[in-house]
Formats: sequence, structure tokens, C-alpha cells
Amino acid sequence: MSVTKRLEILDLIRELRQQLNLSQKQFAAKVGVSFKTVNRWENGHTAPSRIALKLIEKCYRRWVNPAKDC
Repeated sequence: MSVTKRLEILDLIRELRQQLNLSQKQFAAKVGVSFKTVNRWENGHTAPSRIALKLIEKCYRRWVNPAKDC
């Protein structure tokens, strides 16, 4: 993954989490990963796997439509 794409993804994850008014710990619980994982994503130490990105997308869609649960 290129550095530019990685930066875009980490910025999007942080922005989404902040718009949802969730802490890293709360966001991690919603997505099903550890707090440490979210912290590493947001600090650019690691990038989310494709599976994690799908989980984030799924939860985002459900947060937009609160009738469904993540």
C-alpha cells in the first residue's frame, strides 16, 4: 500500500471515529478489534486489513442507518 493511500485511510478512520463521538476504545469495540489496533491505524504504524476495512464500512453504514445494529 502506498504511503499516500495509507495516510488517507488513517485520516478517514480518525475523522469517522471523531464524527461519531467515539473514543478509540469505543470504536475498537464497535469494529471488533483492540484499542491498540485502532491506535496503530490512526498513528500510521499499521494499516487496516481488507477485512477490517469491510467491518468499518459495514459499521459505518449501520451507524448512518441506526435501525440496524453493528
